[in-house]
Amino acid sequence: MDQVLSTKHSWYIEWAWVGGYSSLSTLVFIFNILIFFSVGKNKFLHYSFHYVIVALSLRNLLRVILTLCLVFLAKLIQTPWLFKATFLIPANKSTDGLDLTQSASMSLTCEVLSVWDHILMTTLMFYLAGSSLYMFCRHPNPSISDPSETTLKLYGIVPVKERSWVSPLLLLLPPLLAVFLCLPIPILHETHPMTALPGGSVCNLHESLKFNTYQSSVAILGFLLPSAIVFCLMIGLSIRRCISCSGGTCVSSFCKEEMSLALLTLPYLAAYLAMYLPLLDHYLQKLDLPQTGLQPYITPEIARAVEMVLGLLLPAVVYSVLPGYSRFSSEPDASDLRRSKKESYNQAVTAPDSTRLSQESLELDCVIRNGYMS
Repeated sequence: MDQVLSTKHSWYIEWAWVGGYSSLSTLVFIFNILIFFSVGKNKFLHYSFHYVIVALSLRNLLRVILTLCLVFLAKLIQTPWLFKATFLIPANKSTDGLDLTQSASMSLTCEVLSVWDHILMTTLMFYLAGSSLYMFCRHPNPSISDPSETTLKLYGIVPVKERSWVSPLLLLLPPLLAVFLCLPIPILHETHPMTALPGGSVCNLHESLKFNTYQSSVAILGFLLPSAIVFCLMIGLSIRRCISCSGGTCVSSFCKEEMSLALLTLPYLAAYLAMYLPLLDHYLQKLDLPQTGLQPYITPEIARAVEMVLGLLLPAVVYSVLPGYSRFSSEPDASDLRRSKKESYNQAVTAPDSTRLSQESLELDCVIRNGYMS
């Protein structure tokens, strides 16, 4: 049974967690906001994949705000008079004998937090699944554009061009699906417990209501299905990259984007699996199978803290794998420049041969016509 934080842990442990969250949230805010400027300053990053990166950085910022709200709420519950002054419960409602950690005590607040929590979790997975599908459907490398392009004359390569409907679809569809998945929360009042501090669980439910059909559906549709899609498409992208490398062109900006997607996906799959450990153990027990035995070590607050740490993963990946983010100027990827120069050189080498063959064909045609005339 969860207890109030102040009765279970000493003050220095609680405030160590609060201080850790404060420092971490500052770092996540700084580095994720920096991504906005990186993409905005470089026009070679103005296409769908990098728009999704911007959306994911915004999602990280909202996730940090949610976690800080849970920390604030857990500390606020310890002082009912201050909690009542925040208007989270009606002014005419007495808090005497009221367990504020229960979802029934503040139903509206718990519904808002539950919707926010599920939307941010499932939106990330839908974005990763959509991005992997987008990468699988496009060419393995950036295409060579018309030499008359002004940007090509200046840099040797032009920005990626794609159809106008691709970016809106890739940006708007994942959060729309997440909103549809979370509609039962306000309609059917399907909340779930959330923990950001040791012993500071909020929106608690009875044990029989924690693992219902809706929570299982969210886990399947919002985590397992996108994970399976991403995993299968990552295997397909790896095979296609091997075929592309055997054909001559190997490393390009598209190759680096595929690698960044893999580096971003795998840690999040592990973190989200840790957050779903109670649900997994519940169904393993119902199937008379041995449980994972990891819950005593990976508690809900640790899993949520790790998921918040992963807010730094996105900036770390894009700034280490994708050079265009660290330049803060409109410069193409060096790999694309080398590839463009190599293909231009190959075209220049083959061009004289093509001209000579065309001239020989023309001369042969003239000889044949003269033969007919004579």
